[in-house]
Amino acid sequence: MGSAVEHKDSPGTVTLVDITGTIHAKHSKQRKDIVLDPAPSADPEDPLNWSPARKWRSTLCALFYTWCVCVSSSSCFSVFTPINEASGISFTKLNEGTGYMYLLFGWGLLLWQPLALTYGRRGVYLISLLGTSMINIWAGYAKDNPTWIATRILIGFFGAPSEALCEVTMADLWFTHERGTYMGLYVIALYGGQWGAVPAGFINDSMGWPWVLFFCAILNAIGFLACFFFMEETMYVRTSPAEVAIGNAVSPIGTSNNDNVSREKKGADAEAGLAQDVSTGKTYPVRTYWQKLSPFVPLNGRPNHFWKRVFSPIRLWRFPGIIFAGFIYGCYLCWFAQVNAVVSIFFGGPPYSWAADVVGLTYLAELIGTYLAGYCAGKLADLLSIRLAKRNGGIMEPEFRLWLYATGCIITPLGLLLVGVGYAHSLSWVGLVFGMGMIGFVGPAAGSLAVSYVVDCYREIAGEALIAVILIRNTMNFGFNYGVTPWLDNMGAQNMFILAAVVAAVTTGSFLIMIKWGKQWRQSNAATYWKYVSEQVDH
Repeated sequence: MGSAVEHKDSPGTVTLVDITGTIHAKHSKQRKDIVLDPAPSADPEDPLNWSPARKWRSTLCALFYTWCVCVSSSSCFSVFTPINEASGISFTKLNEGTGYMYLLFGWGLLLWQPLALTYGRRGVYLISLLGTSMINIWAGYAKDNPTWIATRILIGFFGAPSEALCEVTMADLWFTHERGTYMGLYVIALYGGQWGAVPAGFINDSMGWPWVLFFCAILNAIGFLACFFFMEETMYVRTSPAEVAIGNAVSPIGTSNNDNVSREKKGADAEAGLAQDVSTGKTYPVRTYWQKLSPFVPLNGRPNHFWKRVFSPIRLWRFPGIIFAGFIYGCYLCWFAQVNAVVSIFFGGPPYSWAADVVGLTYLAELIGTYLAGYCAGKLADLLSIRLAKRNGGIMEPEFRLWLYATGCIITPLGLLLVGVGYAHSLSWVGLVFGMGMIGFVGPAAGSLAVSYVVDCYREIAGEALIAVILIRNTMNFGFNYGVTPWLDNMGAQNMFILAAVVAAVTTGSFLIMIKWGKQWRQSNAATYWKYVSEQVDH
C-alpha cells in the first residue's frame, strides 16, 4: 500500500493508525504506529521529503506573510474615532469599508488561488505583499468616504491570498497527523494580526492616524524582502501514481540506509545538479538557490487548468461539508467582527472615555485568546483525532475534530454577553476585556477546525475547496459588517449582543449535524467527488 489507506467510497476517511503493525506503507519517524498520509514520493524536491529546517523556513515565511497582511487590514480598528474626527469619514463608512475589504478577501481568491495552484505559490505571495504595501500608502492620504472605500477594496483584493493560500502551503509541507498543528499556527498568524491595533493607538497619538497605515506599508515591504529571499516554492507535481507508491516503499534521498551506494556516484550526481534514489536508480533534478528564487513555476508540458480553477469553486458547493465549514467559519468571523466594530465606540465614549492608545491595548486580550486557540484547535485537535482513530480500529474520520466545537457552544455566548451586556450596564472594563479574550479564543479556534476539516475531507482538491469555503465565509462577513452599525443604533448594545449570543449557541450546535450525517453525505457524494478530482489532476 502506498499511503495511509484511503477509503474510496468515503473521501477523507483514511487508515491513519497502524494498530496491528501490518500495513506496508511509510510510517512516521516520531510515531511508528502513524501511517504517513499523503504518501511522499522518492524525489528529494518533494516538500514532504524536505528536512525539518527546510520545511520550517517556508512555513515561517508563509506565517509571516499572513501576519503582515492581517496587520494591514486590522490596525485601523482601534483608531476609527480619530479617523472620523480628523477626516470626517463616518463610522458607517468606516465599517462598510471593512465589509467590502472582507468581501474582496473572499472573491479575490477566484483569481489568486487558481494562479497559485497553476503557476506556483511563491509569486502570489510576493505580489500580494507588494500590492498591500502600496495601497496602505494611499490609504494614509484618504480624506473622504469614496477614497476610504476604494483603499479597503484594494487591500482586500491584494490581501486575499492570506485567507486560503497559507493553508495550501501547510498541506504541501505536512502530513495529515501533523496538519492540525500547523493550521493552528496559521490561525495564530491570521488572527494575531489584530496585534496591529495595539500599537496603532500610540502611533496615532504621537504621529497621527495616517502613520498607522504608513507603518503597515513598511511592514509589508519587509515581508516582501523576507519572502523573496527565504521562501521556497512548495508546489510539487507528482507525475504518476507509481512514483507516489515508490516513494512510500523507499527512503527519501539522503536518508537511505543502503550502504552500497558509492560516494563517487553521489558526488558526480551532485555536481550535475541531480540526486539519485538508491533503491530504484532514478535521478531527480535539484534546484539551485537562484532557481528557487523564481516567482513562478513553468508549465513544462503540464495542462493549463487556470480558467477551469477560476470557475470550479462554485461547483463544490454541492458538498455539504464545504457548506458547513463555510457557514460555521462565517458565523465566527461575524462574532469576531462584531466585537471589533464596537470596541472603539464602547471604550472611546462614556462611561470609559479612553484615549486611542489605551483602546488599542484592549486588543491584547484577543491576542492572548488567539495564541491559546492556536494550540487547542491545532495540537489538541491532532491528538484527539489520533486518539479517536485508535478507538475506531485505526480509521480516522474528519468529523473527529469537530467535537471541539462543543466548547464554543458555551464560551461564545458568554463572551458576547460580557462585552455587550457588560457595556450596557457600565460593567468594569475588566469584564469587557475578558469577553474580548473569549471571542479572541473561539473565533480562531473555530476557523482552524473548519479549515482542517475541509482539507481532511477534500485533500485532493483542497485549494479549490478552500476558495469555496472562504467565499461563503467572507460574503457572510461582508453583509454583517455592512449592517453592524445600524444594528447597534437600532437595538442598542444589550439587545444586540443578547440576540447574537443566542444565534451563536444555535449555529455552533450545528456541528452535531455533521457528526451524525457527515460521513454518510461524503459517501453519497463519493462518485461525484472522485470524478471531479480526475478532471483537476495534471496528466
